[in-house]
Amino acid sequence: MDNFNEQYKIELQNQEIKSNKRTLESFLCFFIAMMVIWVLTALNIFIIELKTINFAFAMASVLLLVPLIVFFRGNLSVPWVKYMLIFVLCTMVGCITSTLSIHAVLLYVTPLIFALQYRRKRMLWYAYFVNAFTMAYSCLISFFFGICDLNILLQSNQTRSWYLGNYDGSALTISLNENPVLVVLLFEVVPRCIILLIFTIVLQYIIRSNEEDVKRIAELTYRKETDIRTRLFNKNKYEEMVEEYYPSIENVAVIFWDMNNLKITNDRYGHAEGDSLIEKMSAALYEQSDGRCRVYRVGGDEFLMVIDNPLPDEMLDRIALVKKKLSTMPSVGGLKVSSAVGYAEGAGKDILEVEKRADKMMYADKEKFKKDMTL
Repeated sequence: MDNFNEQYKIELQNQEIKSNKRTLESFLCFFIAMMVIWVLTALNIFIIELKTINFAFAMASVLLLVPLIVFFRGNLSVPWVKYMLIFVLCTMVGCITSTLSIHAVLLYVTPLIFALQYRRKRMLWYAYFVNAFTMAYSCLISFFFGICDLNILLQSNQTRSWYLGNYDGSALTISLNENPVLVVLLFEVVPRCIILLIFTIVLQYIIRSNEEDVKRIAELTYRKETDIRTRLFNKNKYEEMVEEYYPSIENVAVIFWDMNNLKITNDRYGHAEGDSLIEKMSAALYEQSDGRCRVYRVGGDEFLMVIDNPLPDEMLDRIALVKKKLSTMPSVGGLKVSSAVGYAEGAGKDILEVEKRADKMMYADKEKFKKDMTL
């Protein structure tokens, strides 16, 4: 049915927007964390060189502008947005870790976690490779300009350049590495990339496992709630909604449909033709279903349409649209596809009483149809 595919596409788009919004929220969390670190450093609680944390805070602020501009000016459903957000997130993590060094190494896992929420598995691997790149420059910047690991031993807050500037070679019996780039890449970046690779593989396994579980649950839920032949909601779903959902709705409209000529069609032309009649009726009703209007097959040829908070004359308009659709459908053995209909409106908490009034009106309409048929 056409609008099912349309609803599916809309839902996928909405999920993409929600995922992008959650990623944007992570940027704000990083920014707030940087502000806290900056304040604690300014108060001399953290042993970090102030100009170093100033640089990291400035970089985080600049990087935050990019997603904020997209959020307020762009369209979050555009496919490239998620790639841009993950890239900027990895870059922000790299900037933070380049100044905080070993204290922030666990932040590298964060982009992987946020990549998990996107439907495409390749986002996880995209995050991993961008992470590996930003980790390389982060480690190198950290070595030359960030917090020196000697600070832990000496209880200081200096960078590598300060130590080299104050070292005359007389107190140290071993020589310093004059070209440390290769060493940093081999002994710092590569091991971290391997650890992140393990994380990525494990996370991908979790995604695949969860996806299979979700599909199984979705299929079971679909079978439990849906009439397989017509794809409309079934009686089980209606009873569940009456119990859990409709009492919270201020006003509902109930339209009761009961097909005409189904028994005659089954007797004269067989149940296959009768089933075809039901499918045509279901298709006409399904076209009316949307976020506020749900259609249930509650019996062999009985259907309920329930509208949340109906607009003025909405019931009559929807009934007219269904009847118009039925009038264009080909007849079966000379019998037109038609249905008796009754409708009523009332409070959601009284939906069963509203249903009874609609049912009574429908039976009156069916009796009128039978009389007209005998004339």
